Amino acid sequence: MKIPKYIQQIINKQELHTLSTSTKDGIPNIIFLKFLKVYNDEQILIANNKFSKTEKNLLENPRISFVVLDKENHKSYQIKGNVEIHKDDKIFKDTVEWVEKESTSPAIYPKSGITLDVEEIYCGTEKIYEE
Repeated sequence: MKIPKYIQQIINKQELHTLSTSTKDGIPNIIFLKFLKVYNDEQILIANNKFSKTEKNLLENPRISFVVLDKENHKSYQIKGNVEIHKDDKIFKDTVEWVEKESTSPAIYPKSGITLDVEEIYCGTEKIYEE
């Protein structure tokens, strides 16, 4: 689905994201993540810099969700979808360039780039539909 422009802006403004995965058996895992941004109108790009349990979960169960907060309007949005892991392609190269540009630590280097194909967006219980 297309991510509405106003939600894209909220995602890209947020400095720290909360990302949720689960094992194939449904055991949840949640992390804080700095490197997450809108990649295009339908995808989110995530840099896998230090994932351990998260990476294992994504290999077993490629479903993911994260939440963003619109502080100005007192709303939050939950974004859900399937992911694909990229290790040796244009998306991975884009991820490396982005992390190198934005990181303050030379020790941070992506192991992979992850694209989230956005399938659902919610504001509370209300499902957001494409514009």
